[in-house]
Amino acid sequence: MFELKEWPELVGQTFEEASQVILEFDGSLHPYNARNGLQNFMLDPKRVVCVTDDNDILTAAPSYKHA
Repeated sequence: MFELKEWPELVGQTFEEASQVILEFDGSLHPYNARNGLQNFMLDPKRVVCVTDDNDILTAAPSYKHA
């Protein structure tokens, strides 16, 4: 069974700040900066997509499904 972990408190923070919080939760995760929502769709089960604006500020809550 999978559980969804979300970080709504990270909206408005920089990508670097958000990455630190995500890695504190689980150091094996891979925060990914999807500037303006653009991302490549490479298969990476440990990817946590962080949608940012042009200034690398998060505009949506990152989430991760884990077992």
